[in-house]
Amino acid sequence: MDEFTWVGVRDRVLRLAEHPEAGEVFGVLGHGFRLGTVMDEAQLRALEADLGVGLPAQYRGFLLQVGAGGAGPHYGLVTPSLGDDGWQWRGIGLALSTQPTTAEYAGRPFKAEALRDDFDAFGAQEPEAESFATDEEFFHAHTAWMARYEELHDAQGAGAVFLSEQGCGYTSLLVMTGPYRGAIWEDLRPMDRGIEPTGHDFAHWYRSWLERTERQLGVLG
Repeated sequence: MDEFTWVGVRDRVLRLAEHPEAGEVFGVLGHGFRLGTVMDEAQLRALEADLGVGLPAQYRGFLLQVGAGGAGPHYGLVTPSLGDDGWQWRGIGLALSTQPTTAEYAGRPFKAEALRDDFDAFGAQEPEAESFATDEEFFHAHTAWMARYEELHDAQGAGAVFLSEQGCGYTSLLVMTGPYRGAIWEDLRPMDRGIEPTGHDFAHWYRSWLERTERQLGVLG
């Protein structure tokens, strides 16, 4: 991928909205083939200041040339936006609710692989009522266990942005930090698997979706 990766992509995406069979594309009810406005350098620098690290190059180019969010794989891409609490990614313009990601959370070290075994092992240690003499002891033990369980659960997604809702609780993530920076991973925890790599970078993931959609609708890119 090079500086020409995103040339013409915005027009190609927006053109799909005019196709008479656009409504048959999976996820269109979420994004409607709408794209947010592109971002400028000043906005990106402010976002990166909150993030604490530069944006992955392919994604940065997308924000500058294609749009801040909207039409894309699954039910659409979340949008970086500035609020009272700083920058975060939200489902602006998307019909389905999405999990927001703060820049602070996305800028943490990405440790999904390292934490997975710890999380699974801790999950198997859930306190059982029959192991305690009183209900009160069980309640306190289970409350403490649940707090740690949720902490480990949340820590697995740190260092990434929850980029696109797939449906049924599954999510596509864009890794922001560490050796996998710029790669797309999937949060498959609802099926008891974990957060796993797709083997694709952002540009491949997005352009593959666009090309599949154009083929489905019989549109030339």
